[in-house]
Amino acid sequence: MKIRMLLGLALAAVICGVGGTSARADQALTNAKHFFWAPGQSTQGTVADSTANDLVYHGGNAGPGAIGVETKPAVYLIYWGQEWADGFQTADSDGRLFSSKTLQNYVNSFFGSVGGSPWAGVQTQYCRTILPGALNCVGGSDFVTNPKKQLAGSWTDPTPVPSDIVTLGLAENLVDDPIAAEAERAAAHFGYNPQATYIILTPPRTIATGEPVYCGYHSQTSSLAGLGNPARLQYAFIPWQNQNWPGIGTTGCGMHFVNPTSDAFGNGIFDGWSIVTGHEYAEAVTDPDNIASWQDGWLDAQGSENGDKCAWVGTQNITLGAHQFAVQPLWSNEAFDATGNGCAVSR
Repeated sequence: MKIRMLLGLALAAVICGVGGTSARADQALTNAKHFFWAPGQSTQGTVADSTANDLVYHGGNAGPGAIGVETKPAVYLIYWGQEWADGFQTADSDGRLFSSKTLQNYVNSFFGSVGGSPWAGVQTQYCRTILPGALNCVGGSDFVTNPKKQLAGSWTDPTPVPSDIVTLGLAENLVDDPIAAEAERAAAHFGYNPQATYIILTPPRTIATGEPVYCGYHSQTSSLAGLGNPARLQYAFIPWQNQNWPGIGTTGCGMHFVNPTSDAFGNGIFDGWSIVTGHEYAEAVTDPDNIASWQDGWLDAQGSENGDKCAWVGTQNITLGAHQFAVQPLWSNEAFDATGNGCAVSR
């Protein structure tokens, strides 16, 4: 989700109460992240008006190097931390243990098969060469494509993860954002691809300020007044999704959200991992650019992106390759204008 900050006193109170990090509600926030809120946590309402509910193209011109959309999407998965290298186990709600290797196989298989799928095809109605304010790409060019084999690489990086990560774009974190820095390391490892999203997955411990208000975010490295990372690199942060949060439990970010029981492949226990990573992938494809919260891709009048508008509704299994995966629908202007229901799982 891409949000315009400040978020206000309510979120500031959450920030102050998690991880020992304090933040004033009126503190200037920069290099804004684009959050996927946990169920019931969104700060944005819904709008019934048809025009307001369509995604609108914002020009793709947020500074030098802006791309508007990813026309040839690719994904790199980075499992960051020694825990991933050593291997670990995580418990299902019934106590059954699943290995980290099973989880990695689940996520790798999702992205290994998502390319060319009808679900990813929903994004192909959007383009980058069309006038700002457009609600469709009739007469446009440079469309999002849906190539097969979008998973370009997977890497387990044993570099230590900081014990506390400030993730809300605080000014003090602009230069030394540890998630952005890990994305930069990944780009050095794999090679830089301006059309790719580098997805950072962290191990099973509480490390990020603001959780469990959100389940992940996507952003882009950039430079502001000479500070920060000069490369335009899309990345996403996926914290541990099955954290047993006090008063919330393990289901706050999608565990068993679609499948009430688990199978050996990981459906059920790992539902949230395909829902959340899929959400962030889709939003990075259709609204990748970010300079100090300047949004220039496809989003609606409230700042919601194609994943936000269908978040936690209509979730279901889709078949990708030899397996099923839990996903949420993606927003389709075409479907909304034709039927009044814009949440689609195929095109």
